[in-house]
Amino acid sequence: MILHAYSSIKKLVFSRVHGKAFLLVLLTLSLLGAQKTQAQDSLEVDAEKHLNFYRIWGFVKYYHPASAEGKLKADSLFFLYLPKVDSARTEKQANAVFKAMLQSIGLPPEGDKLKPQEDNPKGAFLLKNVDDTWRTKSKYLSNDNRKFLEKLFERRYTGAKHHYTYVRYNPYGGTVPHELAYVRKPQENLTYPLRMLALAKFKTYVDYLYPYKHLMDVPWDDVILQAIPLFAKCENRQEYERLLLSVNARLDDTQAFSFFRQLHHREKLFKNHYFPPFDYRLAEKKIIVTAIIDPVLCRTSNIKRGDVIEALDSVGIEEWVMALKSVLAVSNNQALWARVGEWGDNLLFRSEDDKMRVRLTRGEEQITTTLRLMDPIAPAKAKLIDAFFKKEHATPAKKSKTLAYAAKGIVHFKIDDTYRFINDDTPEEDAVLMDTLVNRAVKAKGIIFDMRGEPDNSDFVYQYLYKKFGKKNHYFARYYQMNSYQLGTYKLLTQPEVYFPATITPEETAYNGKVIILVNGRTHSIAEWNAMSLQRLFPNSIVLGEQTAGADGDVKKFPLPGGYEATFSGNAIYYPNNTATQRQGIKLDVPVQPTLKGLLARKDELLQKAIALINGEDPVAEAQK
Repeated sequence: MILHAYSSIKKLVFSRVHGKAFLLVLLTLSLLGAQKTQAQDSLEVDAEKHLNFYRIWGFVKYYHPASAEGKLKADSLFFLYLPKVDSARTEKQANAVFKAMLQSIGLPPEGDKLKPQEDNPKGAFLLKNVDDTWRTKSKYLSNDNRKFLEKLFERRYTGAKHHYTYVRYNPYGGTVPHELAYVRKPQENLTYPLRMLALAKFKTYVDYLYPYKHLMDVPWDDVILQAIPLFAKCENRQEYERLLLSVNARLDDTQAFSFFRQLHHREKLFKNHYFPPFDYRLAEKKIIVTAIIDPVLCRTSNIKRGDVIEALDSVGIEEWVMALKSVLAVSNNQALWARVGEWGDNLLFRSEDDKMRVRLTRGEEQITTTLRLMDPIAPAKAKLIDAFFKKEHATPAKKSKTLAYAAKGIVHFKIDDTYRFINDDTPEEDAVLMDTLVNRAVKAKGIIFDMRGEPDNSDFVYQYLYKKFGKKNHYFARYYQMNSYQLGTYKLLTQPEVYFPATITPEETAYNGKVIILVNGRTHSIAEWNAMSLQRLFPNSIVLGEQTAGADGDVKKFPLPGGYEATFSGNAIYYPNNTATQRQGIKLDVPVQPTLKGLLARKDELLQKAIALINGEDPVAEAQK
C-alpha cells in the first residue's frame, strides 16, 4: 500500500546520507512524502468529505444533460460549493451541502429508464473500470443523495457530442474540449480553489476517460485521498508542480511520462541544472560513457569513453533509476530504463552544484573520482553542446530511396525511416513505388522490421504491407473506444478502417523467408500497434528484443489549472484473445538485451541476433520461438 511504499523510499534515502542523500529529492517530490493524518490534522482538511464532493461533482459533470450540453458550467459549480463543503463539519452537514447542490441543478426530465452498460454481446464492451459502490452502497452519502444520483444515472446523457469529451476533428484522441487552462505566471501559486479544482479534474478525467484505471498499482481513490490535504496546504508554485507530478506518476502509463517537461520549476525539483560533459547509454543497469562532449572537463574528471559508471554519490545506478518511479509515469520498468538515459532530460546526473562523486570501472580497474559537470547556459559550454549534437544527429542532404540491407539477402526496414521511400506525389504514384520496393523485398531470404522508434509514415504498415501480405478481415487487435452510453466504459470498434484499409483488396502474398520484428522500450504507442499488425501479417515471425513501452491507444490530453496538460492512453488495446498490451507490451518470442560489451564495441546486438536467426546461426533462439 501507499505507506509501505513511503517507508521503502524513506529507508533508501536516509541510508545514503553519506552520499549527499540526493535521493531525498525524490522523497520530497513524491506524493508519498507526507502522511495523510499529519497533513489533515494541521489544516483540518477532511479528505473523505472532499473525495465524495469530487465524486458527486464529476458524476454531474459527465452524466447530467445540462452539463453535457454545455448549459451548466462544471468549474463554476465547483467554485460555488467548495467553500460550503469546507464549512461542513460533520457528515450530516456535508450531505446537506451535497443535497443543496444537486437540488439546485435538478433532475433531467423523466424518460425511458437507462440501464447500466452490459457486456452484450460478450466482449463488445469493457466494464472493468466501473465501480459504483461509492454512490450505491456508500455509508457516507445520505439516502436522499444516493437516490438522487441513481435517478440521474437512469436519466444520464448518452449522446456522442458531449461538451466535455467530444473532440470534433479527432474522435480517437486529441485535447478534451471546454476545459479552461487558468494560466498563471510561473512564480505565482495557484489559489486554493484552483488547486483543489485541479485535483478534482484529475480524479474525474481518470474515472471517466482513462480505460486502464483498473491496471494502476495504487487504487486511484487512495491516490486522491493522499493528495487532498497536500494540495490544500500547498504553499507555492513549485510545490504545486511537485504534487501534480506525483499524482501523474500514479497513472502507470508511459504515455503520461513526458508530463515533467512542462513544469516551470523542473530544474529546482530535479536538482539537475548541471549536465554531464559526455554522452552516455544505459546497459546492464549501469551507465556507459559513449562520447565526449567537453574534453577539458572529462580530463579534469578522469573520465574516458568506455568508462562504466556504477554509482553516483554512493548510490548504485539501479537504485538511482528505480527511485524515479515515484515521480515519473511509466507502464513498466523497461519503459523507465529506456527513457531516463536521455541526455537532454538529465534525469540521472542530479546535483545541487557542479560536481558529484562517481564510482566507475575502466577495464579491470575500479576508480572513484569527482565528476565536473557542465553549466549548459554558459556560452562556451552551450557552443560545445550545440556542436556535438548537430554532428551526432546530422542527416544526409539526400536520402536514398532504395532498400536497406542488414546483411546479404536480408532487408532491413526501420519504422522511423520509411517515409524516404515515397516521392510524396499522388497516392496512386506512391502506391506504385512502394509496391515495387515491397516486391523486391519479397525476394530476400529474410526481412527485419525494426520497430525501435517512432513510425514516420503511418501508411507503411497500414496500407503498403497490408496490400501485399494481408488477408481479408485483418483484425489483429481489439480496439475499445470511449462509450458515450455510459462514460467510464468502452466499446469495441469493429469497423474495418480502424485495423486495415477496407478499400484495398489484399494480395495475400505468402512470404517464404524469415521475418524478425525488433522491439525495445522505445517501441511505443503506434509502433506497438504496428508491431501487432505485423504479427498478424506474418504469423511465423519472431518478435525479438526487450519489453515494449506498454502504452497503446491514442493519446488524450487533459488541461489542468496552471496551463498544464495531463496526457494518457485514451483508448484500450487488446490482442484478439483479450490479452492486454497496456503495461505488458508486445508479446516477445526471443528476449534480448544490449550488453556493456556490445555498446563498447558499438554493436547493435538486437540486430545481430536477428541476422543470426535468419541465417540459421542461432538454433537456441529459434527453439525459444
